[in-house]
Amino acid sequence: MYRDQKLHDRREMLRVKVKSLSQEARIIRKEEQRTHGRLREELHKHRVIDVRCEARAANLAYGFIRSRTHEQMEGSRKTEPDWEKVRRLCKKYGPAGYNGPPDAG
Repeated sequence: MYRDQKLHDRREMLRVKVKSLSQEARIIRKEEQRTHGRLREELHKHRVIDVRCEARAANLAYGFIRSRTHEQMEGSRKTEPDWEKVRRLCKKYGPAGYNGPPDAG
């Protein structure tokens, strides 16, 4: 039935990615509590640096695709997001021809 149809808007796939990343952070945090030493430090670093950065970019991309402004999604922020990653996700998961956030970096 869907074989010949192309997917024009993949925002639902991005929504699933956002949910998966938040679940991954929860799982890593739980595993951090069970371990000690070097492994705990590595798990913490992975969760805080890698997973958090990817989750932030995915959340912003999902919001931009849904026509939200940066201020609506992040009222106060201390650091700028990785705009290149946000643009890449917008282009990959947004509607055909969508190039990313208009006011990005």
